[in-house]
Amino acid sequence: MKNIFSSLELADIADRYSLNYFDIGSRGGFQNDLHSLAFAVEVVGFEPDPIEFKHLLTISPEPWKSINYLPFGISGQSGEQNLYIPTDPQSASLMKHNVAIGEKFDKPQFFEVDRIEKIQTLSLNDALEKTKFKSIDFMKIDIEGAEMSVFKSSPEVMKGVLAIKTEISFLPFREDQPLASDIDNFLRHAGFELMDIIEPSHWRRHGYLIHPYYSTEMPPYSRAQIVQADYLYFRNPESVGGDITKLLKLSLIALSFGYFDHALIILELPEVEKFLDSEFKLSPIEIVAPASKIYGRKAFYQQGRNLIPFLRYMKNLLN
Repeated sequence: MKNIFSSLELADIADRYSLNYFDIGSRGGFQNDLHSLAFAVEVVGFEPDPIEFKHLLTISPEPWKSINYLPFGISGQSGEQNLYIPTDPQSASLMKHNVAIGEKFDKPQFFEVDRIEKIQTLSLNDALEKTKFKSIDFMKIDIEGAEMSVFKSSPEVMKGVLAIKTEISFLPFREDQPLASDIDNFLRHAGFELMDIIEPSHWRRHGYLIHPYYSTEMPPYSRAQIVQADYLYFRNPESVGGDITKLLKLSLIALSFGYFDHALIILELPEVEKFLDSEFKLSPIEIVAPASKIYGRKAFYQQGRNLIPFLRYMKNLLN
């Protein structure tokens, strides 16, 4: 959905109130969360693994307004720390791995450490100071268990964050790792609302094909245990103290994720609606409705594509 809002009237608002997107744990490149407004989004990625960092520098910067990668890990404190990198490096973490979980699910590649890198880490406050920005609009954080330490490290910075997508775990993949309920309790008390549970990951003991798929593994069919997911949080509009800029940015983030009802609620706040009429000669529904239509069409096509994996694995039923 790259830049699908660029031709709409809301693009004028996005151009004036451009967003920044801090990606903490950038392995594999930036995700497409704000793609629909990418023309008005400046992205900053943090990746401490030197091998992955070099790879990231080769990725094309499109479709973003600007892009910058910094070779640091983000943690509860600034300084030198160990990064534990398993056989499958996507599970690299500042926390020691709980190998018992790997044994239980027969997935040692995510838990058995292949190498240890000494890396430089920054607190969230120090990371922000490495950039040109005064606050963080949208934060995606995926650092394999150490997310809570980042949230707690810089309370003043956290007060300015408008939206967070954070990886959470329902099992202790790392030693002494806070679990999903701990993260949710902390962020709710910090003024955030849980909007969605995104891409939940389920594991069965052998293999990776899970409900509703039928595989050639033994047993061929089994539901699997939920182990991880992403939680998406938006700041409660009441917690920004009537700040028009923050409310408009929060509505833009909601629009980009497809939460059009939520965006409309924000834009219909009396002070925001009055500002939109004065500055842009637009009503809230004139902003939201066209975006909803174009986004809805794209989402419908995507739902059709999601049938492909189901059809692909139907052949296993014949074996």
